[in-house]
Amino acid sequence: MSDITQRNSKSSATLISNRFADFIANRPQTPNTIRNMNTEKFSSLSVGMLLLGKYVVKKRLDVISGKANVYVCEYNGNEYIAKIYNHDSALSPKIIETLKTLNSPYVAKIYDTGTYNGLLVTIMQYYSLGSLQGKKISLKQLKRIVIPCVNEALYALHNIGVLHKNLKPSNIMFISHVGGVALVDFGISSATGSDASVISAHAAPETLQHTYREESDYYSFGITLYELFCGHTFSENFSVSKFSGNLAGQKLPFPKDMPPNLKNLIIGLTYNDLTHHDDINNPNRRWTYDEVKNWLTGKNQPVIVEDTLKAKMPTNQNLGGMGYKFGDQQYENIRALVLGLASNWSESKKHLKRKLFSGFFSRHDSELTGYCIDAEEKIQNGRNEDVVFWELLYKLAPDTKEFFWKGKIYSSLNDFGQDILEKLRCDDLSEKKLWNEILSNCLLSQYLEIHSQGRRFIDGVKSFEIEDNGKQNNRIKFYILAYFLTGKRELLIDGKIFSSTDELINGINNLLNDSLEKFEAFCYKLIDNRNRLSEEFEAWLIALGKGKELKIWKQNLKTN
Repeated sequence: MSDITQRNSKSSATLISNRFADFIANRPQTPNTIRNMNTEKFSSLSVGMLLLGKYVVKKRLDVISGKANVYVCEYNGNEYIAKIYNHDSALSPKIIETLKTLNSPYVAKIYDTGTYNGLLVTIMQYYSLGSLQGKKISLKQLKRIVIPCVNEALYALHNIGVLHKNLKPSNIMFISHVGGVALVDFGISSATGSDASVISAHAAPETLQHTYREESDYYSFGITLYELFCGHTFSENFSVSKFSGNLAGQKLPFPKDMPPNLKNLIIGLTYNDLTHHDDINNPNRRWTYDEVKNWLTGKNQPVIVEDTLKAKMPTNQNLGGMGYKFGDQQYENIRALVLGLASNWSESKKHLKRKLFSGFFSRHDSELTGYCIDAEEKIQNGRNEDVVFWELLYKLAPDTKEFFWKGKIYSSLNDFGQDILEKLRCDDLSEKKLWNEILSNCLLSQYLEIHSQGRRFIDGVKSFEIEDNGKQNNRIKFYILAYFLTGKRELLIDGKIFSSTDELINGINNLLNDSLEKFEAFCYKLIDNRNRLSEEFEAWLIALGKGKELKIWKQNLKTN
């Protein structure tokens, strides 16, 4: 047996699996191994038993989900789906009652609700032909069946004030008796305006900042159409950083064989900028219900140019033909100047302290001159000159999207978070001091305030800034910060990426079936023989919303 096994004489396979299962699956400890880690938190429903007093359980569906256990049941000769939710993922009563009023052939109907062992149960329409997951569908079938059905389904949901928030092929089911498709899985749906978080390869870029709109569902619709036509997601062969860039609104990698009209539809649905979403006369906005109907009928409408999917640059303010000389370059507009100054931090501060900025802008703009003079006075009065300079640059060009500090420039906070994540995974803490300075000077929340981001996102960032750096494991804190800024929920272990606890459990089960040594080695990378979680694993669980369970798990270890 390997030296890994020898570290623990009490059968490391059992001990590791129980520690892992107890915490991840949120169920009492058990002497069983991890082979059945995705079983229910409650006793399995037996075939033939009555659910809610009338629905006869026929079988459990082999559906991997951390949100609910799914069964096929029967009542009065008709088959239904029974979903039994975990407490922390159940639908809100408001959403349930709202969905029960909906009567659309393109949205799975909720027929009944109740409880089992204190857990929410919903009885829903059953689609025996399965989902579109893994299917490759022709343009003709997309146009004839999928697109019109999904468009009407979203219209019906949005019309009652409900956002789906999880539109993807696995949640689109074939309708046997109609020949169409219908939407299912409302496990994370919410009322319009709610900002509950979910990030996936199908999620809209604004959801990275916890903003959800009806347009967000249509973005997911566009990515879903891409996947159904191509047979794979656009991010399938991407690196983590490249996928993040696409989620932030870069061009999709369209294949050469994609029909131009389908490409136009997907571009319209995945348009990044929501600035003009309320202006129906502005063609530069994300397509929704009306535009999809126009597309289906061949009605002429403005087509969004593909290049507009690239990150938009703010309008540059011209410097009146008299550029600012800095280094070996002449800057003719403010934004370019600001980025040039940010990239050469030390030399730029010298220009500020020598009052070269105020002297230059006094010939162009009185307001900008005032900002420069104010910064000069703050430095003279003993304010941190780096912070003062940082504040000045964003006052000169407040629409600058890049985030910078001391010569480091990131294209966005998402990019900054991604850089942190990649460095932590490489055990590179060379910029830890810079990260701490950014937090201690509250630069992230100030940046978000400047760019008028949502209050929830700003408050979330502030929670990192006010923490006492000396009292917490910095690596865990920075892992959590990276997850927060990027919106990612991905754990990287042994070169494999896991996006959910279900995926991780399934992967570990496969390892155990393949090789006990591989299983043990992998588990020890998550939890060592002293019950310490790896830093990324712990941060990942917190990012998935399992902080409360983690705290209880640690407390139980101390008492056992």
